[in-house]
Amino acid sequence: MLKIRRIKKSEIPQFNNFPPDDWNLDLPQLLTFHFGYRYFYPAAAEIDKKIVGCGIAIIHNKVSWLGTIIVLPEYRGQGIGTGITSHLLKYCGGRGCRNQILVASEMGEPVYRNLGFKTSATYVFFKRESLLPAQSVSNVRGVRIEDFKKIKELDRTITGEKRFNFIKRFFPTGIVYNSGKSDHINGLYLPDYGTGLIIAKDPAAGLTLVKLKFNQGQTKIAVPLQNTAAQEYLLAEGFEEYRRAPRMVLGEDVNWKPAMVYNRGTGYCG
Repeated sequence: MLKIRRIKKSEIPQFNNFPPDDWNLDLPQLLTFHFGYRYFYPAAAEIDKKIVGCGIAIIHNKVSWLGTIIVLPEYRGQGIGTGITSHLLKYCGGRGCRNQILVASEMGEPVYRNLGFKTSATYVFFKRESLLPAQSVSNVRGVRIEDFKKIKELDRTITGEKRFNFIKRFFPTGIVYNSGKSDHINGLYLPDYGTGLIIAKDPAAGLTLVKLKFNQGQTKIAVPLQNTAAQEYLLAEGFEEYRRAPRMVLGEDVNWKPAMVYNRGTGYCG
């Protein structure tokens, strides 16, 4: 019989080989980093006391993100993925969430559509076979305490989410774009937020932070289809599109600005 419940901390090492190789995800590290925080809910699917699947929910006020919904290959086709997703939705609904968001894999998309999710946007994934030559960047510096209020406003404007206490955890290595002409913060790069979240009010800030990301040895990036400025730059620099993934929503969508997202941080929290 299928049982779905909260993951115990002692069980975290068991999830080492759950994600597909192309996800490049250290799931035990992810679970450990967020475990115990109120915004985080990790679920395990169990059959005959064996863990056969998992999923997580990350909650920001009334917005929830679902992710890492995985079923071991030998247990697929039995409705376990649907069970995990339904369990997470019920939990988030109990926390008052009105916006349920996820980024679907090719395998998971039919499951989510059957549960009522609809595509609200598309992420386009690009890669370059070799490192981009180092490029000069300016007007960037580390996050300072006096930036916090401006960053909070920037993130809320672009993502439509109230999640400052969550993103603040990534500030120790964070970078902001500041032209030096004022105290305005026009862009934010959080290298340790998944694959390196980049949001910015304008292309000058966004593309500068993208160049900084590539200067750090990165060769992959994912941007919303609406961000034409980023896509034009990437294609001009020899990047190639290699896949797309739908951002899906159940219920109301948030008032976000996809054209201002210059790199998606992760599939499980945007």
